[in-house]
Amino acid sequence: MPLPRTAAAIAAGVALLTALAGCGSGAAGPEGVEGETRTVTGANGEVEVPADPQRVVVLWRPTLAAATRLGADVAGTAGDPGGDGGLAPFLPPDADGADLEIVSTSSAEDEIDLEKVGAAGPDLIIGVDTENGAQAGMLPELEAIAPTVLLEWTGTESWRGHLAEVGEVLNRQDEAEQAEQEYADAVAEARTRIEEAEGDPAGIEVSLLRLQSAQEVRIETPASFSGGIADDIGLARPEAHAEADADRDFISESYENLERADADVLFVMSGSGYPEAPDTFTGGVWSELGAVRDERVYAVDYDVWGASNHYAALRVVDEMAAALTGETDPAL
Repeated sequence: MPLPRTAAAIAAGVALLTALAGCGSGAAGPEGVEGETRTVTGANGEVEVPADPQRVVVLWRPTLAAATRLGADVAGTAGDPGGDGGLAPFLPPDADGADLEIVSTSSAEDEIDLEKVGAAGPDLIIGVDTENGAQAGMLPELEAIAPTVLLEWTGTESWRGHLAEVGEVLNRQDEAEQAEQEYADAVAEARTRIEEAEGDPAGIEVSLLRLQSAQEVRIETPASFSGGIADDIGLARPEAHAEADADRDFISESYENLERADADVLFVMSGSGYPEAPDTFTGGVWSELGAVRDERVYAVDYDVWGASNHYAALRVVDEMAAALTGETDPAL
């Protein structure tokens, strides 16, 4: 069964980034690139890059996940506030990222430490072009260090197309196709597990609720990372969860309106941004939800379920299936 939201989005992104014909023969490129080169097209236009980059610095954590999954040698990466830079959900399960130069520990995409980028000694820098264009404004400084390619990032649903585009930049298209197949296989396996335990996934209505703070909850829509994965598996969503708030991938609600998050099964997400969040849901307003009364409410880690990358996607797929097949205890 073909996966929804796949071929068209990825093909469009890869088409934008298809490497142009012709390689250098050893002369330095326009930015001082030595050795064999390729020309790729990113959001910032045509860029001459090493044909086989050896030290890549990435300025977006989902790019770290894509690059490491494709087997690239990453020398430096953007992080996030916290002792470990928030890298764990963006790395393979057996990696700790200790050897990576953290070039930013800010959630602001343009707060990059250029000295640390230079100290990492990159021969290629990969950043992102988002709606606010913050990294595009840094291009002159970044290009003075190494050839820099910016890839369009439109939101949390961009992760699959982003992986394919990183594959084009790194000349690792085969590895990108293998990663896409790995995800497709995981989704198919999850769907089979659910069908064997519960029947057609389309008959199971799930809600994805993020605990943002003590005052706010957010319902993840199909436009979100976890919402897209639920769609790929074929799970049903409440009709009221289909449309996100303007320019968002979620619906903001107060706890007083928690009943709007109810469904057959409820996944409740919280993460490092809200460490005081509860991890069990029985009393107060929670007791009014059908999913809680039916003991089908599950606590999950938003640091993973909101990470928008290949490694996190595989984990979300498995955790969704485990909950829906009774392999995971409810959060009661």
